[in-house]
Amino acid sequence: MCFRPAEVQMNICKECGKANKPIATVCEQCGAPLEKKMSDFDADQAKLDAAAVPPTSPASPGAPKPPSAPSV
Repeated sequence: MCFRPAEVQMNICKECGKANKPIATVCEQCGAPLEKKMSDFDADQAKLDAAAVPPTSPASPGAPKPPSAPSV
């Protein structure tokens, strides 16, 4: 099994633009309060997985049909 670490997004200050740690509540550079962001990584991954699945196409018109059960 391959381990892939979670992707972490830095918390960008809207006042000065400094990239702060994701758990920071105030900007390290200017002291402005930072937005509290919560990410649902499972939901994000599910969206990516759903987008990667190709749409199913209808069966070809010339393809043989599966056999049916005999009627009694």
